[in-house]
Amino acid sequence: MNSKNINRCHGSPLHILAFFDGRLGHEKQTKGILKSVSRLTPTAVSNVVLSGFSPGTCVLNWLRFLGTFLLPARNTVSRFQVDLILGTGSHTHIPMLLCKRKCGARVVTCMTPSFFLKNRIDLCFIPKHDRPREGHNVLITEGPPNTAVPSYSHDRRRGLILVGGVDEKSHHWDTGEILSMIQYIIYRNPLVTWTLSSSPRTPADTVGGLADLAENETNAAFFRCDETPDGWIEKEYAGNDSVWITADSMSMVYEALTAGCRVGILPVRWKRKDCKFQRSLNDLMEAGRVTAYDDWKTGCSELNRGETLDEAGRCAREILHRWWPERLGS
Repeated sequence: MNSKNINRCHGSPLHILAFFDGRLGHEKQTKGILKSVSRLTPTAVSNVVLSGFSPGTCVLNWLRFLGTFLLPARNTVSRFQVDLILGTGSHTHIPMLLCKRKCGARVVTCMTPSFFLKNRIDLCFIPKHDRPREGHNVLITEGPPNTAVPSYSHDRRRGLILVGGVDEKSHHWDTGEILSMIQYIIYRNPLVTWTLSSSPRTPADTVGGLADLAENETNAAFFRCDETPDGWIEKEYAGNDSVWITADSMSMVYEALTAGCRVGILPVRWKRKDCKFQRSLNDLMEAGRVTAYDDWKTGCSELNRGETLDEAGRCAREILHRWWPERLGS
């Protein structure tokens, strides 16, 4: 656990214990809510970084959790004050609930917990594409909360192209098709300076193709994701007006929308017709928030700026509204 990071404002801080499982996407969801809460009220945040997710560790955590039903509840006084426990990812759920038993804090997560745990978590933020059932402890979100913030300094002469990659469970990946679409976007917009970047899932041949493409185009540059510093992508969202993203990278789609960018979608071929990611994209397209590549290419639709999302802010306000409404002010 690290030392507390206190947002110094007037009034006593809300003490938050944040659990992290080491996955970047989960980390961004938790950090996005933490930042939004801290904009609304003073906070003191402590982090717990979990590691070693072996089958044995998971079994041990479950045994410890099930054991709490066999032992009488203890009025344990925590050695540190905790008001709120927050985390994303299934590996955080039982550790958070075990911590709640010790200190009595509210537990909040950003995904669908297992059936057995759902009613034991005080509040679940679940994206609409998961088709969650409504409940007293469920807030349905448009997409995952994130660390992006609205920007008012987008440069129409700058564009960003973000490439996902292989996921054997969800979609087929065709490097040739992806590179062809990107090349056409750059060709059709010669006055725009394009920044290209990969993701941890981008296969080697796609990374090589992106590097070659950028080298042969005077208005494009390529940055490997593993060579960019922390916060790089958020700065790119803030400065680039147009952002094209492969359809498999839904978290980046919602980040770009949160930043207020014009967002276009590069298609992939899904293995299931009723894929939850395609459902999410369909909702965004129907709402006019994103533009499909084929519609843009044929002239059926321009790359429009849709309504800006702020799901992290909505989640933060819901937390305070439920348990600390006095911190929201008038």
